Amino acid sequence: MIKLMMTTTPQWQHDFERWIEDGTAKSTRRAYQRDVAYYWRWIKTHFNEDESYPTTVEHVLQFCLYHIDSHSPSPLKLSTLKRYLASLSIKHKEHGVDNPTTDGKVRLLLRRAKTAKQEQAQKKDAITLDILNALVATCDTTITGIRDKTILLVGFAAGGRRRAEIANIRIEDLNKTKDGYLLTIRKSKTDQNGEGFTVPVFGQAALALNAWLIKSGLRTGPLFRGIKSNDAFYDAISARTINLIVKRRIKMIGLNPESFGAHSLRAGFITESSHQGINLTEAMMLSGHKSLKIAQGYCRETNLQTNKASRLI
Repeated sequence: MIKLMMTTTPQWQHDFERWIEDGTAKSTRRAYQRDVAYYWRWIKTHFNEDESYPTTVEHVLQFCLYHIDSHSPSPLKLSTLKRYLASLSIKHKEHGVDNPTTDGKVRLLLRRAKTAKQEQAQKKDAITLDILNALVATCDTTITGIRDKTILLVGFAAGGRRRAEIANIRIEDLNKTKDGYLLTIRKSKTDQNGEGFTVPVFGQAALALNAWLIKSGLRTGPLFRGIKSNDAFYDAISARTINLIVKRRIKMIGLNPESFGAHSLRAGFITESSHQGINLTEAMMLSGHKSLKIAQGYCRETNLQTNKASRLI
C-alpha cells in the first residue's frame, strides 16, 4: 500500500488529480497503472518496500538490470522496459517529486544495453491494398460484417488510424460532405493536448461508413460498438477489440494473425502510399506523423527496384 505523508489530502490535490484523470484517456491511464503496479510488486518482492514516492535511483537501476539480463526469470525487451520506466516517470511527475527514471546512470545503462543487445523491433506486417481488399471480401451483410468492413476501410483510408483512435471515434466527429465525410480526430498519441485534426473519408470507405450508419441506426455517441449475440449494441468498442477484429479477418484469408494487428492498417497506409508514388509528406498530412523518420519506419517497402529515386538518370 502507498505510504501517506499526511493524514488528510488538501482540496487542491484532489482537484489536481481530477484534472489529470480527466485529461488522460482511460485506456492510457489503465496502461500506466498496470506498468507502475508491476514495478512496485517487483520492489515489494525484492526489497519488501511499499509504494512510496520518490523511488530511488538504485531501485530503478536494479529493476533495469534484473530485466535486461537474458538469463533473468523475467527478461524484458528494452522497448517494454522503457515503457515501464515511462509510466513510472509520469507517476513521479504527478506526485511532483524528483524523477529517478531520468537520472544519468539510468539513461546511460539503457543506451549501452541497446548497443549490446542490438534488439530489432518486431514490426507488424503491412495491410496493403491487396490484403485490405481480401479482408473486406470476408465481411458479409450481417451487422457485424458491415461494422468490421467499415472499421477496416475507415481505419486504412483515413490516414491509417491507430486502434485507439478508431475506437474513440464518435458520430459527432463526422461531417458529411458531397465527397464523403470529414472526420475529426479529437485526440491521438501525438496530440496529447487534444487539439484535434481533421482527415477526409472518401471513396469506398465513405460508402461503407454510410452503410454502417444506416444499418446501425446510430445517431450519437461512439461510432463503433460491440455487438451482442442478438445484434444489440454494447456502449462502445475497445481498442483491443479492434485489434482482434483485424486478426480474425487476417486468419480468414489464410495469413498468420501473429504477423498482423490493428497497427498493420497504419503501416499499410504508409506503405501503399509509397507503392503508388505518393509523396511521404502528403501521406503524413493524413496519418498525423510528426517525424519524417518515424513515418519512414512505418513503410514496409523493401523492393529497391521500384524506388523511383533509383532511376533519376
